[in-house]
Amino acid sequence: MEKELEIRQAVRSDLDSILEIETICFGADSFSRRQFLYLITQAKGIFYVVTDKGKVIAYSSLISNARTHNLRIYSIAVHPDARGRKLGQLLMEKAIGFARSHQLKKITLEVNVTNEAAISLYLTNGFEPVHIIYNYYADGSNAYYMQKMVQT
Repeated sequence: MEKELEIRQAVRSDLDSILEIETICFGADSFSRRQFLYLITQAKGIFYVVTDKGKVIAYSSLISNARTHNLRIYSIAVHPDARGRKLGQLLMEKAIGFARSHQLKKITLEVNVTNEAAISLYLTNGFEPVHIIYNYYADGSNAYYMQKMVQT
């Protein structure tokens, strides 16, 4: 990991930076401030941020379900100015490590069928497309539902 980079659990004061990245990356499909506040402060799982010299440049929100023993990658994003630095891979490794350390059996996610960079990242990390969810996004586009079985 680059010297200036830090990965840590998100806190309330990261909210504005997270929302900025979310809006740039997802537009009409962005989560609201209220949704992110819930994910950071109350949701079961963990919310990671990657910082560079103290500035949030990427994040991932992971939701765990103790009943099903699954982890859902709820959201993952990298600021466009920080792309190409393997931050998505870093966040994927943290997600997989979290799942293993909590004895979770499976990691799931949804991704836009046109998001080639994200799909490539997920395939590289052992995720498999299970099915298509039609009209998943605000603009009517489809998503792949993907999963990875976790070896604990």
